[in-house]
Amino acid sequence: MGAILNRMPTGFPGDVSRKADATIEAGLMAATVPYGAPVTLDDDGKLAPLADGDTVYGFMVRPYPTQMTAAEAGSIQDVMRRGYMTITLAQGTAVKGGQVYARHTADAGKAVGDIEAAADAGKNVAVPGCIFMGEADGSGNVEISFNL
Repeated sequence: MGAILNRMPTGFPGDVSRKADATIEAGLMAATVPYGAPVTLDDDGKLAPLADGDTVYGFMVRPYPTQMTAAEAGSIQDVMRRGYMTITLAQGTAVKGGQVYARHTADAGKAVGDIEAAADAGKNVAVPGCIFMGEADGSGNVEISFNL
């Protein structure tokens, strides 16, 4: 068993970190989306990855227990509409109270659904009501607050 020398890990992507404050609902997946990634609703009301011009509907909840890293297309999965969650920060440096950005257009080394700490004009969108709750841990995971 190892010692924690600097700080405890934040958690796993998609984990709801403060369950009492969360609003979670089930939805049908239109496509495969990683746990902790932002999603939108497609024209059929299914949970789908972000596209240019979409608004963030919520974040994919990681079910417990699971060894999987993504919610599969065609499955019923939970989405967090409001609350606190651990996500993976793909780009930038998170600071407490800092704006959360979600990537809707892929770029070199950057995937749709990546969470970022800085604006990238025309390629990501500021998620309204979504802020970082502190710095990322050594694995790049960080807690966010959404719609609170």
